[in-house]
Amino acid sequence: MKIIILNFLYKMNGERTIYSILHILNGKKSSQTIQDIHIFQLTSFFQSFPTFTREQLDEIIYGLYKEGWLEKAGDNHYYINDARKVELENLLKKNPFPNYLNGWRFHALTGPFWKRLSLFIQVASHLSENSIRYIPVQRNPVTQLWLKETLQTITFERSEINNQLYQEIVKCLEEIEINPAILINRLTGLQQIGLTADQAASELKMDPSFFQLSFLAILHFMMERILSNKGEYPLLGQMIKDRKKSYTLTESTTKTFGFIQKGFSIEEIVHLRNLKQSTIEDHIIEILLNVPEFPVHHLVGKEKIIRIKNSMEQSSSKSLKVIKQQLVDVSYFEIRVVMARFGDLS
Repeated sequence: MKIIILNFLYKMNGERTIYSILHILNGKKSSQTIQDIHIFQLTSFFQSFPTFTREQLDEIIYGLYKEGWLEKAGDNHYYINDARKVELENLLKKNPFPNYLNGWRFHALTGPFWKRLSLFIQVASHLSENSIRYIPVQRNPVTQLWLKETLQTITFERSEINNQLYQEIVKCLEEIEINPAILINRLTGLQQIGLTADQAASELKMDPSFFQLSFLAILHFMMERILSNKGEYPLLGQMIKDRKKSYTLTESTTKTFGFIQKGFSIEEIVHLRNLKQSTIEDHIIEILLNVPEFPVHHLVGKEKIIRIKNSMEQSSSKSLKVIKQQLVDVSYFEIRVVMARFGDLS
């Protein structure tokens, strides 16, 4: 977890408070947090530690500061000590984060997918031996109802479901570079009780935080592969909801988006929703980050876009203030718009 937080602080370079880290790890769906994960290229970590607390973060930050890793830049603002940046870069190379981690894309699907997968495997295992005496590993009634309804639609013989599910999982994981035991050890079957995350991490002699990232990465890898090749995974494919084209927007932003789609201007939406213009602008930034086809040229002129992009490429800072000082005639909102749409330039 120290390495994770150091990585965040390295990328943010004192431009956000330490609690922005907490919001990303918890998966807070605020406009600011959504913008931050894109600007600082931290989308993979979104909602990776939903139960991580403010107290835990404070304790780690205090420890890193005492160990000489951090310099204080103001209230709750820290940046990496220049003298230790090379050391950190080497540390990150020796301890790379798992491939396939994609929290922002899959955060809404990960929980349901894991619940369905783990319960389906348990039930299929028991069905293979005509066993009906077991305590469901998932008590969630929605998950249980989903499985009951799904089993009624499956055309395989019930005695064959277990083998088919096994073959699909083997095929799905055959190319992954992460140890599949991270997932397998947590599964419950006819003669096996799945381990908790802490127990599995201990069994595999892994740091608990790294285990959590690796576990999520496996689930994200599976979902990516299943969604890309649904015809090859008739059972696993049913564990991921078919979603109509939708966008991961906060409730208030969704309302603003509705007005925009009806052709209302920013000023009109401010009046209609009785909100500050800055709030509506926050909503627009969130829309830009989530809706690839949302146009920007009606918000910022082409000439300004070019100048802002050039400034972003030449500046090592992600600070609006730094870029604004270079472009006096450009508004903060226009800079944010370009950052949101083209923020992965650097």
